[in-house]
Amino acid sequence: MEGFCISLATIPYLYHLSLVGLGVIVIWLLAKFRKLALDPIARWGFMLLSGLLALNVVVAVDRGEAFLQLANFFPFFGWFGVLPFLLKGIERLEQVAMALVLGSLPINVISVGEYILKAPWMPRDIRRLPWVAWVRSAPHKGRAMMMFGHPNAMASYLVVILGLGLGLILYDWVQRRSAIAPATPPSPWLRLKPVALYLATFLNLVGIFTAGSRNGLVIAIGQLLVFVLFARRHQRVVMTGLVGLVAVIGGAVALGIGGRSLLLSTWTSDPRIRVWQIALEMTQSRPWLGWGLGSYKLLYPSYPHDPEYSYIGHPHNFWLLLSSEAGLPVMLLFTGLVGYCCYRGARAVMLTPKPIEQALFWGYAIAFAGCIGFSLFDVTLYNAQLNLVNWLVLAGIYSFARSQ
Repeated sequence: MEGFCISLATIPYLYHLSLVGLGVIVIWLLAKFRKLALDPIARWGFMLLSGLLALNVVVAVDRGEAFLQLANFFPFFGWFGVLPFLLKGIERLEQVAMALVLGSLPINVISVGEYILKAPWMPRDIRRLPWVAWVRSAPHKGRAMMMFGHPNAMASYLVVILGLGLGLILYDWVQRRSAIAPATPPSPWLRLKPVALYLATFLNLVGIFTAGSRNGLVIAIGQLLVFVLFARRHQRVVMTGLVGLVAVIGGAVALGIGGRSLLLSTWTSDPRIRVWQIALEMTQSRPWLGWGLGSYKLLYPSYPHDPEYSYIGHPHNFWLLLSSEAGLPVMLLFTGLVGYCCYRGARAVMLTPKPIEQALFWGYAIAFAGCIGFSLFDVTLYNAQLNLVNWLVLAGIYSFARSQ
């Protein structure tokens, strides 16, 4: 389990090496159990979904592109299918969440440095330094993105980690309230654990702010509001959440978001509206099987669009992507399967009288809600780092049903 947690924590930094480690673990689980850790409904549902996606390749306008896009689905279906074997038990779910939260510390600390170096007020003498010029030459002026390739991808990752961290804070508080005083003094790690947890969790707000993602900030504010609602009986925890909420709103008002002001015009002029309309038109033309995975970017130029945005790679909404590229049946089946997995986990937790399990479950739920919220305005499907973590969180929710 330690190797698994290390591989997860290092996904953003040593992606290819971590991927090898996680791949070895998946192969070992398949060899050991020789089946997927899914109930019949989920197992047959994902098999049907895989069949429909394979059929989509046959009818795609560009079969080669559609075939390559299957890599964004099939490996992660397998990843999700074996994870419940590894995540069985509240202790393991807590270990995985803690590894991801603590692993985000360097991202958020370094992102502050990147944000400062990209700031417009940086003195010219410093700008001329070769390594500073290299940082400032990266795309997306005024926004940190670290190793994620795009600021929105970093923000999407951090809102998921923020949700896990908020759940761990609730989990830690409930655990401490119900624990019997130890006969011997606690270890140094147990004394430092709450400090590290609070620091790592709320630094994600800083990282999201430096990414300059409006979606990320709105989702983070929503997560904090939900956290405060769940923790309303725990005064100290509520105060911590409120401080974080005030800080992120105050920072956005004072400094803007990624160099962009909060004026209404910056939101209403967003090109997503036309991008969504094109996806809807594509869906209406071929509602059953879609145009083929990866076809949006190929067909976008043939539709009337803003000449300022001559290339758009995807419809900036995951459900519109599925409906336009794979068809409405795939979109509905995919949504139904994800909803079913969430329902199983939520139902199991609601039936348990253990507050500690409920606290950790809400962390996973808030994290996955961050993933869903981000998918309404962007598509992170093409980033394998995010895909791994998002499917892991969904598997964690599903595993609560197996833990009962």
